[in-house]
Amino acid sequence: MNWFKRHLNWTVILAVVASALVAFVIGLFLVLTDPYITDEALEGWGYLIGFVVVVPVAGWALKKKNRRLWWLLVLFVPFGWIVFLCLGNRSELIDIKNGAFTEIKLGEDETD
Repeated sequence: MNWFKRHLNWTVILAVVASALVAFVIGLFLVLTDPYITDEALEGWGYLIGFVVVVPVAGWALKKKNRRLWWLLVLFVPFGWIVFLCLGNRSELIDIKNGAFTEIKLGEDETD
């Protein structure tokens, strides 16, 4: 199992940081090519890049947590990302005898 499935909240945080870096690089490129670009246009590009990167990653993390995608709406509320990161994981990683991890829903019995 890869690192991203074990650390869902860190995956979302890394997606936010990565989208901010990509937005900065694209904004820098836009300013260098057109020095008269407005601040509103740069801000719009930043929001667009953040939306395109963060929302799918957050949706993937919610699916892995066995949560409904309606929780994505919390991200559009000021400080809603705190609530998003505090959502509990409804799936569990269980150590099987061979040392691998598997994902099961809480409340289900593990059968050998």
